[in-house]
Amino acid sequence: MNRQTARLATALALVYLSSCAHGPSTKELSDPKLLMADACEPGQNSQTVKGSVWMNAQSKDAKGQFPANVTAKAPDSLTLEVVNLLGGTQALITIAGKKYTIEVPDKNGKNQKREGQNSWGGIPLKWASDLFLGRIPCPSQDLLACAKLSVQDQQLVIEVGDSSGGGGAEKFVYSFRSWGGRAWPERLHWERIGTLAAAVDFKFDNPDDKTHSPRKWEAKSAHGEVKVRWRDRESTP
Repeated sequence: MNRQTARLATALALVYLSSCAHGPSTKELSDPKLLMADACEPGQNSQTVKGSVWMNAQSKDAKGQFPANVTAKAPDSLTLEVVNLLGGTQALITIAGKKYTIEVPDKNGKNQKREGQNSWGGIPLKWASDLFLGRIPCPSQDLLACAKLSVQDQQLVIEVGDSSGGGGAEKFVYSFRSWGGRAWPERLHWERIGTLAAAVDFKFDNPDDKTHSPRKWEAKSAHGEVKVRWRDRESTP
């Protein structure tokens, strides 16, 4: 091994050892309360987020790839202005609570309006604003008070609600990766059990250094798929 090769090998070893030294601890990966804190922490200090995104949607609500201007406000307000390449508005999507409205201007300058509730593009509306605020879907504090927490194969499993089949039980399964010396939620499988059964798979990527929020995420269910990548983003506490 020549001197240059030896130096390269030493540098790679130091990088490897450094990444290992600053990864999540064994205690963190085995403690459900610590993992829950890691899963629910991103974006919690963000009350308003504005910016622009590139979206890819495949559902009965929206199809295709398009840029959009975003304004998200806690707790449950979201506005998406879909624009064309010239900056003109093609559609205005407003989400408030469990309802959404889509307004599309026609050739005469009038808006055609369509309304719906509970989900848009396969995303449960109760999480729509959270996702654009940079938060990871988590059970409410009221549900967490009586939740069942466990760690299975380094995945955090949270079970809330009544599991007897009445439609109120929910299950959250979080998968993590090492980032910034801690566990960061990379994937989430959510399902509702009972007569109103449903399931959504989330994937998160490119965490923001300041808010720890994903700058890229996707949600996929039996009703559709949405992929979002932030182009520019401004968060306000």
